[in-house]
Amino acid sequence: MGSADKLTQLRQSGRLNARERVDALFDPGTFRELGLLAHSQSAALAGRTPADGLITGYGEVDGRRVYVGSEDVSVLAGTRGRVAENKLARIRDLALRHECAFVSLMEAGASRFQEVNGVEVVLTGTRFRDHLRMSGHVPQVSAMFGACFGGPAFAAAQSDFVTSVSPGGFLGMSGPAVVKVGVGEEISAEDLGGVDKVARTTGQVDFVAASDRECIESIRTWLSYFPSSSHSVPPQRGRSGAAKVDSHEDSQRIDAFIPDNPRRAYDMATVLGMITDGGELFMYRKTFGPNLITAWARIDGHVVGIVANNPMHLAGAIDFKAATKARKFVDLCDAFHIPLIFFTDCPGFLVGSAVEKDAMVHAASRLVNVVGSATVPKITVVVRKAIGMAYIAMCGRSLGPDFLVAWPTARFDLMGPAAGVELVHGRAIVKAENPDELRSSLLAQAEVDSHVYRAAGKAYVDDVVLPSETRAFLIHALQGTRSLLKGGFKHRIDP
Repeated sequence: MGSADKLTQLRQSGRLNARERVDALFDPGTFRELGLLAHSQSAALAGRTPADGLITGYGEVDGRRVYVGSEDVSVLAGTRGRVAENKLARIRDLALRHECAFVSLMEAGASRFQEVNGVEVVLTGTRFRDHLRMSGHVPQVSAMFGACFGGPAFAAAQSDFVTSVSPGGFLGMSGPAVVKVGVGEEISAEDLGGVDKVARTTGQVDFVAASDRECIESIRTWLSYFPSSSHSVPPQRGRSGAAKVDSHEDSQRIDAFIPDNPRRAYDMATVLGMITDGGELFMYRKTFGPNLITAWARIDGHVVGIVANNPMHLAGAIDFKAATKARKFVDLCDAFHIPLIFFTDCPGFLVGSAVEKDAMVHAASRLVNVVGSATVPKITVVVRKAIGMAYIAMCGRSLGPDFLVAWPTARFDLMGPAAGVELVHGRAIVKAENPDELRSSLLAQAEVDSHVYRAAGKAYVDDVVLPSETRAFLIHALQGTRSLLKGGFKHRIDP
């Protein structure tokens, strides 16, 4: 590695060095290094570049082989030369050939100007081709422990899971120095591509960790939900902890948890935590579009991907951010054979001039297309509001869920009873002798027309179940559809 002084600085700042991160990622004693003796071929740099600033090899995570590249910031600030590029290309190729996950531990890994300037820059283009070849075939993970501008940022954007340490991680097209030279703008790295911005505002980071070790642990946890490649299915485990609804007391609690008043909010994450094994949810882009929960979990040991509206934010309506992250999440689950469960309580897609600037119609249409074309088992649970196009996007009946059930609090409508009554009967209400009385009467009739038992009576839902019965229903549904999970390369993931 680099000098003792640089390694001491890392240690004193509470951070792990490149080799310590590798040790934390893998099961003890399983790491095997490839390319240890490599170094820069530049005469001026050869003696200063042990392993050419990049540690590569493979090891085991929970007993399964995983390939890794770990950038060493103690060697020439972590810049990447031609030899390091060759090492990384070799590891990516082995991960694809051996059908194993690939993890990139990144910190300041921009190209080394002295070695790849000019015509040599074309040599670095293979990384994009490699990520494209791996997409949808083997899981790809990027972790940001420091600045990731330029090439590393593009590698992160093409990965399936991106985790970052806060504070410390940065992601962007170029760093502040290049921005100043290129467009004359002076801006800090934090404002340009700090973790808070890329996690909350742009959604380019999927998980934010408070330390290096938490960042590494998030990778191990994420990998536990995924097969090693698209040619296998997710690992099924024994039940990883009792669910809260397994007890009589908590069964009563969840049955009473959802407010009858459709305007009252509640935390959908709490509901999901009562149904999953051990109450565990691994959130995907938790702070980006929080009105829609996307998370991996286990139900009786079965790995599932959950998409659920959260009325605690925007009443659970779907905006551009929610639609964007749901599309990527569904595509990712479909590529790696993870069944999808939708919990619907959505008043519709968000409307207004602000969302139209985001091309909301396009975002909504793409979400519907991705959900409808997913071939993994899909199960829909209508919790409360199932309104219009948003209900369809949440895997409504027309998108072909394998099972569709509803809770007694569920209501089905085109646009919400209040909006529908005003749109259709607005003039009559204004002219009525008693407008409030007519409005109340029309709303009451709309409520009857949208009631879940009317939908069940027409066989538009398969059953009406209590919240406390939902886990048992899902277990049976997942057992019945597990035979549909068949490994095989399906498609590339749209980032």
